[in-house]
Amino acid sequence: MCALEIKYKFKDLKTYASTETFEGDSKKYRRVFENKETTYIYCELSFYNKLFDEEDWATQISLKAYAFKSDGTKEEICHLKTDRQVRKEENTVIIRNSWGMSEVGMFWKKGAYEWEAYIDGKLVGNRKFYVIEGGLVSNDLNPYFNFDSIKMYEGGYEGVPKDQRKYYSQFNSTETRYIFAEFNFKNLQEEPWHCELFFNFYNDARQLKGSTSYLSMISTDHANKQISVTTGWGASDKNTWFKDKYTLEIIFMDTLIAILPFEVGETWVQGVPQVYAGGSHSITPIAKTVAPQVHEESLEDVMTNLHEMIGLNDIKAKINDYTSYLKFLQLRQKQGFEENHKISLHTVFTGNPGTGKTTVAQTLGKIYHKMGLLSKGTVMEVGRVELIGKYIGQTAPKVKEVIDKARGGILFIDEAYSLMRNENDDQDFGREAIEVLLKEMSDGPGDIAILVAGYPKQMHTFLDSNPGLRSRFNLFYNFPDYLPQELLEISLQKATQKHIEFTDDAREFLYEKIIDAYRNRNQAFGNARLVNSWVEEAKMNMGLRVIRSSDLTSLTQEQLRVVELADVKQMFKSTSRENPDIKVDEKQLQEALDELNELVGLSTVKNDLHELVKLVKFYNESGKDVIHKFSLHTVFTGNPGTGKTTVARIMAKIFKALGILERGHLVECDRQSLVAGYVGQTAIKTQAMIDKALGGVLFIDEAYSLTSGSDNDFGKEAIETLLKQMEDRRGEFIVITAGYPTNMHHFLEANPGLKSRFDKSLHFDDYTAEELHEVAIQMLKKEHLVADEAADKHLKAYLDTIYASRDKFFGNARTVRKIIQSAVKKQHLRMASIDKSERTEQIIQTLSVEDVNEFKPDTKNSSGIGFKFSTN
Repeated sequence: MCALEIKYKFKDLKTYASTETFEGDSKKYRRVFENKETTYIYCELSFYNKLFDEEDWATQISLKAYAFKSDGTKEEICHLKTDRQVRKEENTVIIRNSWGMSEVGMFWKKGAYEWEAYIDGKLVGNRKFYVIEGGLVSNDLNPYFNFDSIKMYEGGYEGVPKDQRKYYSQFNSTETRYIFAEFNFKNLQEEPWHCELFFNFYNDARQLKGSTSYLSMISTDHANKQISVTTGWGASDKNTWFKDKYTLEIIFMDTLIAILPFEVGETWVQGVPQVYAGGSHSITPIAKTVAPQVHEESLEDVMTNLHEMIGLNDIKAKINDYTSYLKFLQLRQKQGFEENHKISLHTVFTGNPGTGKTTVAQTLGKIYHKMGLLSKGTVMEVGRVELIGKYIGQTAPKVKEVIDKARGGILFIDEAYSLMRNENDDQDFGREAIEVLLKEMSDGPGDIAILVAGYPKQMHTFLDSNPGLRSRFNLFYNFPDYLPQELLEISLQKATQKHIEFTDDAREFLYEKIIDAYRNRNQAFGNARLVNSWVEEAKMNMGLRVIRSSDLTSLTQEQLRVVELADVKQMFKSTSRENPDIKVDEKQLQEALDELNELVGLSTVKNDLHELVKLVKFYNESGKDVIHKFSLHTVFTGNPGTGKTTVARIMAKIFKALGILERGHLVECDRQSLVAGYVGQTAIKTQAMIDKALGGVLFIDEAYSLTSGSDNDFGKEAIETLLKQMEDRRGEFIVITAGYPTNMHHFLEANPGLKSRFDKSLHFDDYTAEELHEVAIQMLKKEHLVADEAADKHLKAYLDTIYASRDKFFGNARTVRKIIQSAVKKQHLRMASIDKSERTEQIIQTLSVEDVNEFKPDTKNSSGIGFKFSTN
C-alpha cells in the first residue's frame, strides 16, 4: 500500500444536539436549533475505510466551528483535534465531537454557523447550521407558525404549478409517480428565522418509504404572511407506489406537528385527507399557538425568591416597601378613593455590569403581574440597535412596534444612555426614540412598565438630556457593586449548580483574587458575571488536569467534583510573551541614523537618540533585556512643525533595526481615532488601534485632547485602555504621545499612572531663523530648484522677520513649507509664460526674486501664519 495513497473516502458531515441514539447508531440530525433548548451542538464526521479488512492505520481528525459575522466573514469558535486509530474491521468510521456550554441557551446565540472537518489537515467537508431564538416548540405550543392546511397531489419530478394541481386523498397505484405534499402555514415571527421541516412517508407496516427535508430562511417580508412549502417522494417511473395505506408525518424542531393518512389504491379519489395533530389523534386545527404553561407562583413565592438573592439588601427593602405601598393604593381604590395620578411603574436602574439588574427586572415583572398591574409580567430586553432606525422616519415606527410587543410586561432598555449619543447631533435618531418613549409614558394606554438601565454617571446625564425625561420615572434603584464576601458566596452558589466544590485552600485563594479584583474595580467591573466566569474556568482547568494525569478507567466521583488550588491558580498565571531574538541590522540602522542627521536643527533630540542607540546596542551585546531595562514609551513636546512626526517615523526605523520592534511601522492617530460616541465602544476602538500598532509605534498627536473633556468624557476610557496595554504588552509596541509643552504637562498629570508609563521625554525647540532658512533650501532642493542671490536674500530676510514675531502657535517647518509651495507654484507659472525655446535648464532650475517678492515682512502680524500676500 502506497503511504501517500488516500486511505479514506468522505461520506457525510451532520449536526445534532440530542445525544439520544437510534437504530444504526444514528442521531436526531438537524441543521436548525432553538437557543432555549441548546447546550452543546455536535458534529458527526463519517467516512469509508479504504483499507477495510486489510490493515490498521492512524489519522488526525480536526473539527472546526465558525460563526458568520454580519459582513459574511467567518470567525473561528473552536478547533477540536482527535487522534484516531482506524481498525481494519471498521468499514465506516464515525467521529463525533461537540462545543457549547452545559447551561441551556448560554453559548449558542441566534445566527449562522458552520462545522468544517479535516482529515490529516485536508478539508473534506463542511456543514452550515443555524440557531434561532423564537421560543420552545411542543405539541401544545408553536411560537413560529400557525398550521393552515396540508394537501397532496401527484406529478413528475419537476412538480405541478399551483393553479394546475389536483388534490387527492387516494392515488392510483399504476399511474402515480411522485406524491407531493403542499404544507401551508402562517409565519408568526417578526424577525428573520431559518425553518427546517422533515417529511417522512411510512407504509401501513410503519416502514419508512422515503424522507425529505426543507430548509429555508423566512424573511421579515414573510411576517404574518402565508408560507407554502412543497415536497415529494417517488420516482419518474410509474408503478413504484404499491396499494397500501400510508402516513405522512411532518416534524419541526424534533416535534411531530402533523400526521396525514392517505391511500394508494386502484383509482383516484379527489379530496383532502383528514389531518391529525402530532402526539395525538385529535382533529385539526393543529400546531395551534397557545399561551405557555407557567408555573403558578404566588406573590409571596416571588417575594421569597427575591429575598433569597445574595446581597442587594437596599434594593430588596425598597421593592418590599413599594409593593406594600401598591397594595395600600389598591385597597384605597377598592374603597372608592380616587387617585390624582395612575400608578406608574416606570423605573430607572443604575449600576455596573453583573449587579443583578436583569434578574431583579424579571422579579418586578412577576410582582406586578401577581398584583394585577401588568397583564403578562414578561420582560423584553432591548438596546439601541432594536430601537433606532438607519434612516429618517424609521425610528418612531420601530420603537412603537417594540412597545406593542412588550405591552403587558416590562420593556427593559439596557445602556439607555446610548440613545443620546451626542446632545448636539441633530442627525442622531436617538432623540426620536426618546420622544416616542416619553409619549408612551405620558399618554399611552398603559399595561407596560418602561425600565431604563446603565452606568450611574451616564444614566444621570441621559436623564438630564431631555427636560421631561426624569419626571416620567417614578422609581429609582441603584445597584451597588457586590462586596467581596458576597461575590465569594455567589461563586460558591454557582459551583453548587455546576456540581463542583472547591478545596479549602482553593477557596481561600479564590477569595484573595476576588478581593484584589474588588479593590482594582472600575465601572467595567463584572461583579457576579466575573466570578461566575471564574467558576466556569476553574471547572475546565480541573477537567484538563484530570484528563491529563489520571487513569480514566478508575476515576472517583470526588476526582470529578473537587477543584484544587492548582486549578484556580492556573486562571491567574501570567502569559508573558517572549521577546523576539532579532539581530541588529547595521545597514538599516545606519540608513535611519543618516536620515536623522540630515534633519535641520534638533540637536538635543539627535543627541538623546544617539545615546539611546548606544545604550540599546550595549545591552544587546551584553545579552541583557533591552525592553525591561528602560521604557521606550516616549513623550514629545514642542510646537507645530518642529519635526515630531518625522522623528517618530525615524525612531520606528531605528528600533526595528535594533531588533526591538518586529515590524517598525508607525500608526498615527488622534482623539477621533480612539474615542467613540458612547460607553463601551471607546475601549474597543482604542484596542483596535493598539492591535494595529503591535510590532511598531503608536503615535498619538495632540494626546492632551484625551483629557480635555468633562468628567463624563470618553477620552478617559481611552487612556485607561491605553495604560493597561502599555504595561501588559510591554515590548510588543511603543507609544509616543505628542503635543504643546503646557498641554502635555497637564495631560501627564491628569491620570496617576500616565507619567510613570513614560520614562523618556524629548523636547523639540522652535527652529532658529537660520534653521528655517536651511529647511527652505532643502525643500527647494527636493523640487530641483536653487534660489539665486537676490531670491535667497529676500527669503532669508522674510524668515528672520516671521521668526522674530513668532508666538506659541508658530508653525515652524510647516510655515516654511507653505511659503516654498507658494514660491514653487509662482516659479512654475513664470516658466509657463516663457517660450519653450527660451527655457534653458538653468532658468528652469532657478528661483528668482520675482517668485518670492509676494512675501513681505509684516512686523505687526503675530498670528503665527508666517506670511502675508501683497496686494500689488
